[in-house]
Amino acid sequence: MDLVNHRSLEGRLQQATLDLLAGCDIQFRRETRLDIALVKNLPIALIFLPAADIPTFVGEGRVDLGITGQDQVGEHDAALPAGETSHVEEVMDLGFGRCKLQVQVPEKGTITDPKQLIGRNVVTSFTGLTEAFFAKLEGKSDAEKSELSTKIKYVGGSVEAACALGVADGIVDLVGK
Repeated sequence: MDLVNHRSLEGRLQQATLDLLAGCDIQFRRETRLDIALVKNLPIALIFLPAADIPTFVGEGRVDLGITGQDQVGEHDAALPAGETSHVEEVMDLGFGRCKLQVQVPEKGTITDPKQLIGRNVVTSFTGLTEAFFAKLEGKSDAEKSELSTKIKYVGGSVEAACALGVADGIVDLVGK
Protein backbone atom coordinates (compact mmCIF):
# COMPACT_ATOMS: atom_id res chain seq x y z
CA MET A 1 0.00 0.00 0.00
CA ASP A 2 1.23 3.49 -0.77
CA LEU A 3 0.44 6.49 1.40
CA VAL A 4 1.27 9.92 0.09
CA ASN A 5 2.02 12.91 2.23
CA HIS A 6 2.80 16.52 1.46
CA ARG A 7 6.60 16.83 1.37
CA SER A 8 6.86 20.52 2.10
CA LEU A 9 4.39 20.90 4.93
CA GLU A 10 5.62 23.51 7.33
CA GLY A 11 5.27 24.07 11.04
CA ARG A 12 2.16 22.72 12.72
CA LEU A 13 0.84 20.96 9.58
CA GLN A 14 4.01 18.95 9.20
CA GLN A 15 4.05 18.12 12.88
CA ALA A 16 0.35 17.22 12.88
CA THR A 17 0.93 14.80 9.99
CA LEU A 18 3.95 13.22 11.65
CA ASP A 19 2.00 12.95 14.93
CA LEU A 20 -0.85 11.25 13.05
CA LEU A 21 1.51 8.70 11.51
CA ALA A 22 3.18 8.07 14.87
CA GLY A 23 -0.21 7.71 16.55
CA CYS A 24 -1.06 5.01 14.00
CA ASP A 25 2.20 3.26 14.92
CA ILE A 26 3.56 3.80 11.41
CA GLN A 27 7.29 3.50 11.95
CA PHE A 28 9.55 4.82 9.23
CA ARG A 29 12.83 6.56 8.70
CA ARG A 30 13.10 8.98 5.83
CA GLU A 31 16.53 9.61 4.42
CA THR A 32 17.41 13.21 3.69
CA ARG A 33 16.32 14.30 0.21
CA LEU A 34 14.45 11.07 -0.54
CA ASP A 35 10.74 11.20 -1.33
CA ILE A 36 10.06 7.54 -0.46
CA ALA A 37 10.28 5.89 2.95
CA LEU A 38 9.53 2.24 3.65
CA VAL A 39 7.53 1.58 6.80
CA LYS A 40 9.35 -0.77 9.15
CA ASN A 41 6.36 -2.47 10.77
CA LEU A 42 3.78 -2.55 7.95
CA PRO A 43 3.80 -3.35 4.22
CA ILE A 44 3.48 0.34 3.33
CA ALA A 45 5.63 2.80 1.44
CA LEU A 46 5.30 6.50 2.25
CA ILE A 47 5.70 8.77 -0.75
CA PHE A 48 6.25 12.46 -0.06
CA LEU A 49 4.81 14.68 -2.81
CA PRO A 50 3.75 18.32 -3.18
CA ALA A 51 0.22 18.78 -1.81
CA ALA A 52 -1.16 19.83 -5.20
CA ASP A 53 0.07 16.62 -6.86
CA ILE A 54 -1.54 14.21 -4.41
CA PRO A 55 -5.09 14.31 -5.88
CA THR A 56 -3.68 13.45 -9.31
CA PHE A 57 -1.72 10.42 -8.10
CA VAL A 58 -4.59 9.20 -5.91
CA GLY A 59 -7.22 9.92 -8.59
CA GLU A 60 -5.31 7.95 -11.20
CA GLY A 61 -4.84 5.04 -8.79
CA ARG A 62 -1.06 5.38 -8.65
CA VAL A 63 -1.19 5.56 -4.83
CA ASP A 64 -3.81 4.16 -2.49
CA LEU A 65 -4.28 6.96 0.01
CA GLY A 66 -3.17 10.57 0.36
CA ILE A 67 -3.00 13.24 3.02
CA THR A 68 -3.64 16.68 1.56
CA GLY A 69 -6.02 19.61 1.90
CA GLN A 70 -9.58 19.83 0.67
CA ASP A 71 -8.46 22.97 -1.19
CA GLN A 72 -6.02 20.88 -3.22
CA VAL A 73 -8.68 18.29 -4.04
CA GLY A 74 -11.12 21.04 -5.01
CA GLU A 75 -8.54 22.71 -7.25
CA HIS A 76 -7.71 19.37 -8.88
CA ASP A 77 -11.39 18.65 -9.54
CA ALA A 78 -12.06 22.18 -10.86
CA ALA A 79 -9.23 21.81 -13.38
CA LEU A 80 -10.48 18.52 -14.85
CA PRO A 81 -11.55 18.68 -18.49
CA ALA A 82 -15.32 18.78 -19.09
CA GLY A 83 -16.82 15.33 -18.80
CA GLU A 84 -13.92 13.86 -16.85
CA THR A 85 -14.67 12.81 -13.28
CA SER A 86 -12.39 12.77 -10.28
CA HIS A 87 -11.67 9.48 -8.62
CA VAL A 88 -10.65 11.18 -5.39
CA GLU A 89 -12.87 10.56 -2.40
CA GLU A 90 -12.48 12.11 1.04
CA VAL A 91 -12.27 9.24 3.48
CA MET A 92 -11.78 11.25 6.65
CA ASP A 93 -11.38 14.83 7.83
CA LEU A 94 -8.22 14.71 9.91
CA GLY A 95 -9.18 17.84 11.84
CA PHE A 96 -6.04 19.89 11.30
CA GLY A 97 -4.92 22.56 8.87
CA ARG A 98 -8.26 24.38 8.91
CA CYS A 99 -8.38 27.14 6.30
CA LYS A 100 -10.68 28.48 3.61
CA LEU A 101 -10.34 30.19 0.26
CA GLN A 102 -11.38 33.80 0.47
CA VAL A 103 -11.75 36.71 -1.95
CA GLN A 104 -9.71 39.63 -0.63
CA VAL A 105 -9.29 43.24 -1.71
CA PRO A 106 -7.23 46.15 -0.37
CA GLU A 107 -8.63 47.43 2.93
CA LYS A 108 -8.61 51.07 1.84
CA GLY A 109 -10.07 50.40 -1.60
CA THR A 110 -13.60 50.93 -2.86
CA ILE A 111 -14.43 47.28 -3.59
CA THR A 112 -16.83 45.83 -1.02
CA ASP A 113 -18.39 42.92 -2.93
CA PRO A 114 -16.84 40.16 -5.07
CA LYS A 115 -19.18 41.12 -7.94
CA GLN A 116 -17.23 44.38 -8.19
CA LEU A 117 -14.21 42.35 -9.33
CA ILE A 118 -16.00 41.12 -12.47
CA GLY A 119 -13.97 42.26 -15.48
CA ARG A 120 -10.94 43.07 -13.35
CA ASN A 121 -7.66 41.30 -12.53
CA VAL A 122 -7.68 38.65 -9.80
CA VAL A 123 -4.54 36.79 -8.72
CA THR A 124 -4.55 33.38 -7.04
CA SER A 125 -2.75 30.07 -6.65
CA PHE A 126 -6.13 28.34 -7.12
CA THR A 127 -7.10 29.25 -10.68
CA GLY A 128 -9.59 26.39 -11.19
CA LEU A 129 -11.64 27.19 -8.09
CA THR A 130 -11.37 30.93 -8.73
CA GLU A 131 -12.53 30.57 -12.35
CA ALA A 132 -15.48 28.45 -11.21
CA PHE A 133 -16.40 31.04 -8.57
CA PHE A 134 -16.27 33.96 -11.03
CA ALA A 135 -18.08 31.94 -13.73
CA LYS A 136 -21.01 31.68 -11.31
CA LEU A 137 -20.81 35.41 -10.51
CA GLU A 138 -20.81 36.19 -14.23
CA GLY A 139 -23.68 33.77 -14.87
CA LYS A 140 -21.60 31.43 -17.04
CA SER A 141 -21.50 27.64 -16.99
CA ASP A 142 -18.34 25.68 -16.22
CA ALA A 143 -17.99 25.06 -19.96
CA GLU A 144 -17.90 28.83 -20.54
CA LYS A 145 -15.08 29.52 -18.05
CA SER A 146 -12.76 30.40 -20.93
CA GLU A 147 -15.10 33.31 -21.77
CA LEU A 148 -14.76 35.01 -18.37
CA SER A 149 -14.45 38.77 -18.43
CA THR A 150 -12.64 38.55 -15.10
CA LYS A 151 -8.94 38.00 -15.70
CA ILE A 152 -7.63 35.24 -13.43
CA LYS A 153 -3.84 35.16 -13.13
CA TYR A 154 -1.76 32.47 -11.45
CA VAL A 155 0.87 33.31 -8.84
CA GLY A 156 2.51 30.44 -6.96
CA GLY A 157 3.38 32.39 -3.82
CA SER A 158 3.10 35.85 -2.30
CA VAL A 159 -0.44 36.17 -3.61
CA GLU A 160 -1.16 38.81 -0.95
CA ALA A 161 1.45 41.14 -2.52
CA ALA A 162 -0.35 41.25 -5.90
CA CYS A 163 -2.65 44.19 -5.08
CA ALA A 164 0.09 46.29 -3.46
CA LEU A 165 2.33 45.73 -6.49
CA GLY A 166 -0.43 46.69 -8.95
CA VAL A 167 -0.80 43.23 -10.49
CA ALA A 168 -4.35 42.64 -9.22
CA ASP A 169 -7.49 44.40 -8.09
CA GLY A 170 -8.26 41.48 -5.77
CA ILE A 171 -6.95 38.08 -4.79
CA VAL A 172 -8.27 34.66 -3.84
CA ASP A 173 -6.10 33.07 -1.17
CA LEU A 174 -6.15 30.71 1.78
CA VAL A 175 -6.82 32.16 5.23
CA GLY A 176 -6.81 30.31 8.55
CA LYS A 177 -10.16 29.59 10.17
